[in-house]
Amino acid sequence: MDRPTRHQLLRDRRAWLGARHGLAIDREGALQLARVPAPADGRAVDIAASYPYAREVSGLATGPCEALFVADTAHDRVIFIDGLCGSQAWLPPAVSAWTDAPGHFRAPRGLALGADALHVADSGNARLQSLARPGLEAADAWTGLGRPTSLAIDAVGRLLVVDAQAKRVHRVLANGAADAAFDATLAAQGRLLEPLFVAVGAEDAVWVSDGQANAVFRFDASGAFVSTLAGPAGWLPGALACRGERLYVANASDGRIHVFDGSVVSGQVRGWRGPVTALAVAADGTFFIKPGLDAAWFRFEADAAFATAGELTAGPFDAGVESRWERAWIEADSPPGGAVAMHVVLQDAPSPPLPADWVPLPSADALLAVVAGVSRRFVWLRLSLSSATASTSPRVLQARAATAAENYLEYLPMTYGQHDGDDGVLSRWLRLWRGEFGRIEELLDDMPRLADPQLAAPASLPWLARWLGLELPRIADDEARRTLIAGAVQRFARRGTPASIADFVELHTGIRPAISEAFAERHVWSLGSTSLLGFDTRLAPLDPLGMVVPDEEAGAGCCVRSDEPARTGCVPCAPAALPAADLAAMPIGRAVVGAAGPLASHELGLPLSAEAAYRFCVTVDAYRVHDPALLAEMVRIVEREKPAHTDYRLEVVAPELRIGWQARVGIDTIVGGDPPALRLGPARIGVDTRLPPNDVPRIGDTILDGGLILG
Repeated sequence: MDRPTRHQLLRDRRAWLGARHGLAIDREGALQLARVPAPADGRAVDIAASYPYAREVSGLATGPCEALFVADTAHDRVIFIDGLCGSQAWLPPAVSAWTDAPGHFRAPRGLALGADALHVADSGNARLQSLARPGLEAADAWTGLGRPTSLAIDAVGRLLVVDAQAKRVHRVLANGAADAAFDATLAAQGRLLEPLFVAVGAEDAVWVSDGQANAVFRFDASGAFVSTLAGPAGWLPGALACRGERLYVANASDGRIHVFDGSVVSGQVRGWRGPVTALAVAADGTFFIKPGLDAAWFRFEADAAFATAGELTAGPFDAGVESRWERAWIEADSPPGGAVAMHVVLQDAPSPPLPADWVPLPSADALLAVVAGVSRRFVWLRLSLSSATASTSPRVLQARAATAAENYLEYLPMTYGQHDGDDGVLSRWLRLWRGEFGRIEELLDDMPRLADPQLAAPASLPWLARWLGLELPRIADDEARRTLIAGAVQRFARRGTPASIADFVELHTGIRPAISEAFAERHVWSLGSTSLLGFDTRLAPLDPLGMVVPDEEAGAGCCVRSDEPARTGCVPCAPAALPAADLAAMPIGRAVVGAAGPLASHELGLPLSAEAAYRFCVTVDAYRVHDPALLAEMVRIVEREKPAHTDYRLEVVAPELRIGWQARVGIDTIVGGDPPALRLGPARIGVDTRLPPNDVPRIGDTILDGGLILG
């Protein structure tokens, strides 16, 4: 064969070629079904109803601390539910006949929670009401609307309102004024015929479902038309909810709720079938569904299940002039209940394929000429994943196509080739063998990838780190681990330094301690320069020159060193040329028991730094290491990273600021609150307790109103 084999891979590390819907990329870069909301207990909700159902409008709104607001449209109330404690409150507290009073409602529908108020579409009273937070008292009301229904609020506090009577969508600015420019631009697009629901997505994009057009339209923040959402055939879109790029659309034709990531469908909400009058999604992805006009609602967990199916389509891929695609195969893991399939389209020109052109592969590895009947220059590939269970998903590790490779028939005696052409039984059988051997060759070719932290599989990262003697932090994700391995050599170059020790502690625990070396805090008494003994000066524990003893013959003190032999005369420490009167005034020798001793000549001056040499202090706030396991992990990392000849102490700083005890603000001090109650026994005199001055009441004194103390 004269031409080299060309391979087309759909996956490059964590990036996949082609357009996909209903699929996501997991932490290891494999392709799997997208995650969608589902009931927390796994029990599906199927509300008996006739389909298609009538698209009524009600309201839901989520707030901080798991708060939820529900519009009880049928009973003219709004219910507030505290998700943390489960308590509930009705707005207004009691329903009266005067439903047009401020804070009272008649058929409330859409809800929207802003930074300062809860907005309610009081459709029965043809107005918008705002209830000021946090007390939810009636604040403002806007009239002039025919029948406000659905509400949404954008990132800057502008309120989107659907007027069902006028069949218009309005925007109200944060100050309460109408946004006339937006309203005019939106109306000029001519798209909206019967708007039902409105939602706001990323970059303040406006989504509107239309009951007459049976479509979902997207407009930008200025009101200009962007696109129409491509839903399933014959759908009847209704209630909307949006969080970032993810959009949820209730389909009145079959009672399902479709999930879109951007404009691409990602599947359906698992475990739901029934009417929907309102949808809401919290900041953490928790999903809420309101099926009717009463106060009933359902809570679904975020990403609790996998979508039922998903597809990836990529192509066309060109084999080159006078070259043809020969083989296509996939590498996948499919659990029970899951399935992975590949379809191909072979063409002579790079034109988009028709639905009838797709041909399924009979297995995960197939010869295209056998499947399609002929090999061609261009190929399209489509991967299809499905799962019958909500808790599992198949995973595709790689998908590829290859042009013709070497023919093993050429290695056999010529007589075999004469009686078996390119499409003969023997030729096809040898191609299958070549496919098996090719996998082994690919493993050998991929050996250099194992040593590259950016290309190695996530499961190989711990093995690669052990080659470098690097312990990977348990709290690091795959990307952080790859970065650590890639920079291990540079990091080890400064291993054992205070900054390196602090870095490793932070990597493994998430806490960066303060490390101070003892030599940096040592102070030597220097007359005329510093003089606060015990604060900025310190006496050496031993004489820097060793023990000095009298020498009667020399008439002056001499230094005794342990490495010099005993002799009659010593080396004089004072010049012999001094006058006798000055020598008589000089102290002749000194030796204090426990404070001086003989020193070797190479140890002269060592006492000045003996207490500070090779010692450091690791300081950490007590509130950050309240877990004993975390503190033990910090000690383990410091022990592992410190140089063997050094010693350290771990100082856990509690909020007890004491001048002279803990006084390095920002390092070993924290300003605390009120001290604990005084108890006899463990109290430290002068630290935790002090005697009161004379004018402070004492035990046995009586204090009158005027401040008079009776003894």
